[in-house]
Amino acid sequence: MNNSRFQILLERNRMKKNMRGCLSAMLLLCVGLFSGDVAAQSIESLMNSGNMLLQNGAYDQAVTKYRKVLGRDPGNFEAQFNLGFAYLNWGRNSNAVTEFKKALGINPNCAECWSNLAMAFENLGQTDDALSALYKAVDANPGSIAARLNLATMYANNDRLDEAVRQYKEVVRIDGRNVDAHLNLAKCLISNGSAQEARQYLKATLAINPQEAEAFWELGNIAWKKDGNTDEALAMYRKAISLKPTSQVYYENLGLLLEELRRNEEALEVWKKYLVYLDDALKKEKIHYRIQILERGESPSGNETPEELFGEADEGKEINRLREELGRDAHENRPSPKLITTESMDVGGELEAMEEEDENSFDLDMKKALRKKKREKE
Repeated sequence: MNNSRFQILLERNRMKKNMRGCLSAMLLLCVGLFSGDVAAQSIESLMNSGNMLLQNGAYDQAVTKYRKVLGRDPGNFEAQFNLGFAYLNWGRNSNAVTEFKKALGINPNCAECWSNLAMAFENLGQTDDALSALYKAVDANPGSIAARLNLATMYANNDRLDEAVRQYKEVVRIDGRNVDAHLNLAKCLISNGSAQEARQYLKATLAINPQEAEAFWELGNIAWKKDGNTDEALAMYRKAISLKPTSQVYYENLGLLLEELRRNEEALEVWKKYLVYLDDALKKEKIHYRIQILERGESPSGNETPEELFGEADEGKEINRLREELGRDAHENRPSPKLITTESMDVGGELEAMEEEDENSFDLDMKKALRKKKREKE
């Protein structure tokens, strides 16, 4: 019998931007080669078939295969884990919870299983249970960067910023070149009013990856609203746009800053470029209106914040889901579950929050930010 009964296949995405290489999750467990009697071969055949169906998005059929395996071998961890994962992909989150719990009954130290269980809980709106599962994922594997990033992101999305900061700092300690951890840590520090410390981590981010547009954008926000250094802010925003010209939020802040400085011709040029990448009808109406004012030689009020101009109607307390950052390999074209992932937290509500606070406070609305990032991606 092969000493390695199964291997863990991880899908991971170095997603360009944003919220960040944070979280990865186990996709499925593939059974290794069996040798021996006919029953073992039959189980191997069922597992191979189930795995192929799962990869092709035939979740209901995959479930049937895995249940047949478990009918013959109730303690088969690979089949039990993959059954839970099939339900998670399928959107049957209650079933996923049940099956992942059974898998943990077989192997309680599987960090990936705890992480997937957390995602199922999050999909059900059971945030406390999701946090508890993520904490156990870290406890099961304290050195797992993915588990800590998952936990940190969940903390951040639920405004538990001190705990998020601790987890991100631990990731930085373990992996000093993790761009995602540096960038998200900076965003949490900005939200906590520690702009100067955040600046250090943003600069460290750029030392690791000089092409990280978000870091330039965040430095621009600090320069504008914290330091009052509009020249530096303009330079940072323009650098961010040069690196990622399709990012809508970068144009928004640059355009408003230029209006504030009464550099209307430059603002007009920015808004026109912004329209090229904008597909939101309501936003387009607002930008067209500003363009008309500027073309008449008049000045907009210049006092609007990005959230006032571009914010969403829904400002409730809905918890932002963690977004996936799974790899685009053989499974790229099949539906994939939103497994514990973080794209970089785009704190789009920063400017509004900074204006509302005094100079010792830098409280950013991270949940608005994440919704803004989601809109931008879509």
